[in-house]
Amino acid sequence: MADADEYGTVQKLLHWLIALLVVAQVVVGVWIGTLDPHDQAQAALATILYQAHDGTGASILVLVLLRLLVRLTVGVPALPRGTPRWADSLAHLNHRLLYLVLIVQPVLGYLTNGANGYPWSIYGLYNIPAIIAKNAVWADWLGQAHQVGAAVLISLVALHLLGAFYHGVIRRDGVVSRIV
Repeated sequence: MADADEYGTVQKLLHWLIALLVVAQVVVGVWIGTLDPHDQAQAALATILYQAHDGTGASILVLVLLRLLVRLTVGVPALPRGTPRWADSLAHLNHRLLYLVLIVQPVLGYLTNGANGYPWSIYGLYNIPAIIAKNAVWADWLGQAHQVGAAVLISLVALHLLGAFYHGVIRRDGVVSRIV
């Protein structure tokens, strides 16, 4: 099991790499939404950004599954003694939901691509064929679900950061230093 005081190097690396990629995904996703598909230059940029967004989504999926495997194999440090039960419960719930959304979001993105008639392009280097046929109704529904998932993810990350603030600034109990 994990050291009682901090996360291992692999866990720390995966945590921060996933965090960086999630921030990049949100930025690129918002950027894509601002582009005019009827403008030739912006449409060309959107294609590049979609390929980066798809590839990064696939990377996040693989890294999250790896992190989950490490977490289940190695374990995680317990919260310090004296942590209120509500904080402990909220932290565990938030972590579980983060894992769930970080797995579901790339799958929704992949399915949305298929419903829009596109493969899942991994950085423009490799295409994963769609498993669903082109369908405008499904494309709309899946696209909306993907957007809702992004909002949920941002909310969960905000709650995670609020928890870090609580432990780092209010309680000063060393929880934050375990992952840095």
